Amino acid sequence: MAGYSKIYCIGGEGGFLGADGMNPIDFQILVGDAGRQWLEVRYFNRDIKPMGRVKVIIPAGPDHPNALIDACIAFFPEYFESCSSLTEVSETLGSISRIDFHLDGEPPGWGQLREEVRPLFKYLVIYKAELQKVNGVEQSMSGWHFFGEDDDHDYDRAEHEDPYAQWEKKQAHRRRTRRANRRNSV
Repeated sequence: MAGYSKIYCIGGEGGFLGADGMNPIDFQILVGDAGRQWLEVRYFNRDIKPMGRVKVIIPAGPDHPNALIDACIAFFPEYFESCSSLTEVSETLGSISRIDFHLDGEPPGWGQLREEVRPLFKYLVIYKAELQKVNGVEQSMSGWHFFGEDDDHDYDRAEHEDPYAQWEKKQAHRRRTRRANRRNSV
């Protein structure tokens, strides 16, 4: 099974010099783990465009030290437009949707571009969050209970279907209904 383990948020400083965290969030980089690790982008600022059609990068290895800088180059090239090799590397990549550093190695000119980018990269505002499940987990703080795990609320998962699973079933039903309606209208 594959799943996300980490999120990087890239945007602006919230409050005075970031005293209030991050605001706005321009885009997120989700880190997924399975047989290989991958990084994919989710944009909130619609003015930001990736290099070509790149939506995913696969680093040379799990938690590779260049993974984040490579993802920022691929997902936010406009920030690095002053780098002389950016245009050439972008043209070399064309309209690919995935850069695989693990199986394919670095694209031509990428190493040079990465070195040109480093001085600018350190000024990006980046926050990182490790994803940890919080519901249904015992807390070490006394008095804290989650979702019916206290003495007053008898909640047995075997008797109740997971609300997210219910939502997924509704979404699947809606998709099937829309497809059927489209077929019937033709």
